[in-house]
Amino acid sequence: MSRYFLSIIPFFFVASCSVSSVPSPQVTVTQVHTLNPDLGETSGLFCRDGSAFSINDSGNAPELFVIDKQGEITGRVTLDAKNKDWETITGDDEFLYIGDIGNNAGKRKDLKIYQVSASTGDVSSTIRVAYEGNKTDENIPYSHDYDGEAMTMRDGKILIFSKSWGTETSHIYQVDVDKSEQLLTPIANVEGLPGVVTGVDWSDKLQQFVLVGYRSNALGMFKPFVAVVSANYDVESVFPLAEFTQVEGVCHGPDNEVWISQESTPYSSAKLAVLSL
Repeated sequence: MSRYFLSIIPFFFVASCSVSSVPSPQVTVTQVHTLNPDLGETSGLFCRDGSAFSINDSGNAPELFVIDKQGEITGRVTLDAKNKDWETITGDDEFLYIGDIGNNAGKRKDLKIYQVSASTGDVSSTIRVAYEGNKTDENIPYSHDYDGEAMTMRDGKILIFSKSWGTETSHIYQVDVDKSEQLLTPIANVEGLPGVVTGVDWSDKLQQFVLVGYRSNALGMFKPFVAVVSANYDVESVFPLAEFTQVEGVCHGPDNEVWISQESTPYSSAKLAVLSL
């Protein structure tokens, strides 16, 4: 789908620096590239045709970016939408879906998903969602289960994996792309992860999910991870990502690679990395 954006958006290229591969007993990091500061708060990643789409989170312009495997921005478009807290992006053959569903404080009542034409960049519709049982006036910031930063497409439906600060059990919600308003109830859970979930991608080819997330502390230190989860939502493997910090996005790239994106922090710049699991 990225070829459409590349035909309607001006190209520009940015400097990117890479490091040599970093092997470990569990995962091999084959490439790491520093992202342009315009993507310093990258919060989602969706791979398509050898490129990836990415977005920034709250406080940033409502822009959609296309990046290549070296992390260089090859296209961008400003959407006719508001970026209150964009946290995740996924897509199908015709549309991209951007999740304005960030809810760390637990007080939001205006969660929405933008459906965006992949051929024009136009916002086609808005899907408004709410979680059954969510009492926003009772939620404690960073201590509740009604936050979401991870979406993927499976069998024509959007799946939201909750961040779940309170329990670290990620609840999976299914969203119908044809309904404008929906009250969501969990269809499954993922247990046994070493932190909260910030990104997810489903692979039809591999019949598996790949997830990223982290555990963090009050000092802003992160212990990120990448995990493989089965089609039945069972954790099959978890790999630490010791050389990274606030990992936010993940997608299945070509040749069975996994791409991840990292938001900038006081300790590190924003990055795109390619992994071999």
